Amino acid sequence: MANQITGRIIEISQTVQIPSKNGGNPFTKREFILDATTYDPYTGERSEYENVIPLEFSGDKCAELDRYKNDDVVTVSFALQGRSWTNQDGELKRMASIRCYKIEGRGGVSQSQQTTSVQQPAPQPTYQQPQQNFPPPVDANGNVKDDLPF
Repeated sequence: MANQITGRIIEISQTVQIPSKNGGNPFTKREFILDATTYDPYTGERSEYENVIPLEFSGDKCAELDRYKNDDVVTVSFALQGRSWTNQDGELKRMASIRCYKIEGRGGVSQSQQTTSVQQPAPQPTYQQPQQNFPPPVDANGNVKDDLPF
């Protein structure tokens, strides 16, 4: 199952190369910040609890961000990755990163050439219990019982 999140791009960083410690090819990555704060489906008000997420592309995928700019609304597919290492003091350290592998503008195209409006989630369908037609209760005389006090 793919992990996806939709939000508005706040910032796109430049591509950076991180040199390899063992003399191999450098690691290339490009970070961007996504505001995925939710909106109330009934009032349209923005949640008071921000959801601002740092994401990154690596390798050849860094160029994917060239099609987008700040304020574009995008859906990002990603994988969570983590690793462990021992630092110079012998302490075990761990880190996690959110590695993106796909980005799509709202409607499947880049928003760079279009103006965007505030993203409002679509109202969720509500469950309606099926109607059941039961006969009304009757008393011993065959009269319909009316249990209303007035």
